[in-house]
Amino acid sequence: MSRNVLVISAAMGAGHAGASQELARRVRERGHDAAVVDFLDAFPAHVGRIWRGFYLLQLRRFPESYDSTYRLFYRHERLWAPFVAFETALAHRQVLRWIAEHDPDVVVSTYSFATLVLGELKLRGRVTVPTVNFLTDFAVHPRAAHPGIDLNLAIHPQPAAAAALRTGRPARAPGPMVAPQFTGDRRDRAATRAEYGIGDDERLVLLTCGSWGVGDVAETVAAVARSGRFRVITLCGTDRRLQRELEQAGLGPALGWTDRVPQLLAAADVVVENAGGLSSLEAFASGLPIVTYRPIPGHGRDNAAEMARAGVTYLATDEADLLDALDQLSRDTEARAAQLAATRAMFVSDATDDVLALCDPATEPAATSMVPPPEPSRPSTV
Repeated sequence: MSRNVLVISAAMGAGHAGASQELARRVRERGHDAAVVDFLDAFPAHVGRIWRGFYLLQLRRFPESYDSTYRLFYRHERLWAPFVAFETALAHRQVLRWIAEHDPDVVVSTYSFATLVLGELKLRGRVTVPTVNFLTDFAVHPRAAHPGIDLNLAIHPQPAAAAALRTGRPARAPGPMVAPQFTGDRRDRAATRAEYGIGDDERLVLLTCGSWGVGDVAETVAAVARSGRFRVITLCGTDRRLQRELEQAGLGPALGWTDRVPQLLAAADVVVENAGGLSSLEAFASGLPIVTYRPIPGHGRDNAAEMARAGVTYLATDEADLLDALDQLSRDTEARAAQLAATRAMFVSDATDDVLALCDPATEPAATSMVPPPEPSRPSTV
């Protein structure tokens, strides 16, 4: 029987959209229907777009102000209920219209604020179909989960356990939703490196800073480049000013938005990132180790800490530590092997199975997923 899946995403960086589009693709590949909507469109009078613009302004110009608002809900969780009520009052009409229009068998949210509204409507009885919260980050903020959601799906057992603890609802960790072209296929590695003048014996660092190019990127690129030990290619996302700055400084190739990320990952030896977003998951799928450096405030810092605790990245504390980590992880070492083993273990199953299983009223999420994961084993240094 054909099923209908409604996915609520948000244009707030590539991570939410990437997971949504890949889930929809997999659902359709199995012969079912899937629709993806943007939660920012649920708000009246362009409020969602204004909100997005303010968020980007905070990240680029006033990052510590974003960190302060992000931490507010940790320090004062009593703010959670009025915040959810306010957001639901603004967005619930359009969310209910989407559900009426698409008549889904299951609704999946890949964006935290959409999860809050969907969970609240579920508790109020306004949404009667099964609901899923797909967590795209390692860190589970108080705003990222809701007790009204039927099932939490996560990219790793740590966020799955955190979501279960916060909500008392079932949680599973099938692993990341990454597009199929991120396979780690190295057949075009030499050709891609030659295109950028990088020799077979040189170590290539691919530096990513998300779809918006946020963070202390120029300083990080300069630290890697001036060491003389590595070549570096920087993915600047949509930030053209950052791209021009790096090009003018002669700090190696600086690329804007590109669809060649799979080839660039295949050509690289190690990745440096600063937020734990979609680029990290794509690197995991491609079999590349990661060093996190100067994580952006808020969710970036939380993700960095949780990913390091899981052993899937190395969190460098300063420039010397960054270069030492790159030395170790760009070569065939025990540290590299341990990190890659930890990242391979994330890809347990396909979240599409969990989503489609909820379309059957007789199906209950596995209770065993509520068990906290064991502490990961990982080297303390690289």
